[in-house]
Amino acid sequence: MSGNNDSLGISVTYSELVTIDQEDIILLIDVDSAISICSACIANKSANPVDVLTLWFSKLLRAYMDESVCCVRAVKEMCKWFTIESQTDTEVHSGHIKLMSMAHVFASEFRDHLLKAGERLVHILGYLVFLMIEFCLGSERSHHQIVADLQLATLSLLKDTSTKSTKVHPRLVLLMQKIMEIADFEGTRIGDLQLSVRTSEAVANMCLHFMSICHGNPKDEKMPDWLRETVLHLCEMGISYLDSSFSSGTPNVPAEKLREIIVIIRTYFLMLHSILQKGVVHVDDDVAACLMDLVMCEQTRLPYYSDIEQQQLISTYVRPHVIDMLELVYSFQKCQDYLISSTLGTPESDYFDVCIDFLNAVSSDNADVPPSTCRTLQKIFEYLFKDANNFVNGERWNQVLQAFGSVLYLVGNIELHKYFCTGIFQNDFVTSQVCADILMLCFRLREANKCWTDHAKEQAIAFWHKCNNSYAMFSTSPSQLHVQRFLKYFHCLRKHQLPAISFQNFRDLSAVAKADSHIGMKILKRLELISSSAPTKVEVYYEMVALQELLVQHDQIDCSHWFQQTSEMAKKLLGIDKSVTFANAYFKLLARGNKSTQLLILRGLTPNSGCTNWHGQKFLDSCKVSDDAQLRAFSARHSIDPLFKALQDKPKTMLDGSINLCKSSYIRHEDHKCLCSSLKRKRSELAPKEILREMYEASLQLCSTDFDAADWDLHKKVMDNLSRIVP
Repeated sequence: MSGNNDSLGISVTYSELVTIDQEDIILLIDVDSAISICSACIANKSANPVDVLTLWFSKLLRAYMDESVCCVRAVKEMCKWFTIESQTDTEVHSGHIKLMSMAHVFASEFRDHLLKAGERLVHILGYLVFLMIEFCLGSERSHHQIVADLQLATLSLLKDTSTKSTKVHPRLVLLMQKIMEIADFEGTRIGDLQLSVRTSEAVANMCLHFMSICHGNPKDEKMPDWLRETVLHLCEMGISYLDSSFSSGTPNVPAEKLREIIVIIRTYFLMLHSILQKGVVHVDDDVAACLMDLVMCEQTRLPYYSDIEQQQLISTYVRPHVIDMLELVYSFQKCQDYLISSTLGTPESDYFDVCIDFLNAVSSDNADVPPSTCRTLQKIFEYLFKDANNFVNGERWNQVLQAFGSVLYLVGNIELHKYFCTGIFQNDFVTSQVCADILMLCFRLREANKCWTDHAKEQAIAFWHKCNNSYAMFSTSPSQLHVQRFLKYFHCLRKHQLPAISFQNFRDLSAVAKADSHIGMKILKRLELISSSAPTKVEVYYEMVALQELLVQHDQIDCSHWFQQTSEMAKKLLGIDKSVTFANAYFKLLARGNKSTQLLILRGLTPNSGCTNWHGQKFLDSCKVSDDAQLRAFSARHSIDPLFKALQDKPKTMLDGSINLCKSSYIRHEDHKCLCSSLKRKRSELAPKEILREMYEASLQLCSTDFDAADWDLHKKVMDNLSRIVP
């Protein structure tokens, strides 16, 4: 009986709450008592939670707020009541729709009261509203407008409240997470794009305000949860729209909807850019991965699309913002690590475009580039040239050259410069060529911008001169071609005089001497002077070879008279198996001669004599296909090495697209070795006069600027030894 009386009392009390006029509520019952009555009714199921919530929105909250009564506890209890409702009744009915409508009317009419009551109440009320919206989203769209109106009104209320916040309360993280879940659901499942993006914008604005009032320690590597969650949400929404709207280069949405979606994607990029630009100092692994997934998304790149109109939309609304965002995040080490780990992942994925974007981002940043970023640049270079695919692609090759050349010029990091200088000397000739071209572009950019001082030019000349002299006298190493290219560039840039024409200066002359008739005649006269007979001294032999090599570069000089005078001498040398160096130079020079000179030498050659080297074989092969009948006739006595023919024809047989571009197919596995070492004499065999002459010529090339203490000690010993023989 007592239980019935209690129940009857509660029922009557709740019934009275329902019937009491709004103006009289504050006089008859306080807010805590009203909460207790409603909680008891819901607990014993004598009242429906939806009806109770509707009562509070329609009358009770209004009554208490009119009198400036604190309603924080009431709204907290309302959250609990709706949670009970959502767990017991999963279907949306008319009562829920009425509740949503009453909540919207309350939020609109009591907006000023709520703002005056403070952010704590607004935040809790906002959380309650989004709980209700989340519950109703899965049902039919007949009530969608009511939900949308309530959502927009609540977002506006939260925005105005947040602009007055002076600190970030932990409850905000839960509220922002709930709002972002709603935005995700509405954008991807309901298809209300505008409502979804406006919801995300509200969260982004809240985040920007919180960033402006929070001044954390820059050394703190942990992102605040509200910032982390916001960035992740914006990234995921952008990626979601890109993935769901396009597949295999074609849109999955109607043409009339395409522009709207792309504009929305741009909006997400703009929101992210605003937050990142505000001063994000650190990112964790998840945020870095999400940011890089967005900028690396293939749907943001023009080659993904075959339709020109789609390319124009992407280039207008998306690409500029991808670049802007990458310029803000490229310096984060975790973003760099994610990019590099991606390039090391599945081999079928192509990260060329994002690597170029990364290089351009580095170039665009005026800030100093730390060593860690320079190491990332090196790893990107190694990825781009893990094989020769980008090397043989003209368009990609130009992009790489311009991107790395610009970075090298703008960054000014000595270790990065050393990396590319070292690359010139790699056995991998693709790497060697690429590094040389990048360095040359960097040098020319410095020249165009007047960055070269006379001292810097002299240092560069000294460095490349030293590199050039480190090769064997007649080296065929591909890397020496790059060294000579740089030596010639700086020689011309500094406007240096040509070195004296001598055997000792052969390396420099072969690098810097231009085709000039005056110089060519001086070289020819010297060659005529020393080659009247077969050389008996090794230095004369090598000087003869050197002069011929130099004359090859002066193709306007007529050497026919020299060939006629020295045909017998040359025949003797060509008959010596170890005269490979002479044979190479001789046949290279002969290939530039006129047909009468070529015929003269060809007629005097013993069949296959002296023609076992590449250039000899090449000369004979050109004679066999010449339009001159006599050259063809006399060359018939000589056979061509099958290996030469196979090597010469190999490029022609590989035009079917089956060329192996793997690094293992073109790397040089052995360093160059001089083939003529057996013709060199030991120092002990030279006569004292010859030693004295060589010492004099070598002393002219000495430069004391590079001497260290050990060098000066050796210098003293040399002077002491020389002083003992002074007469």
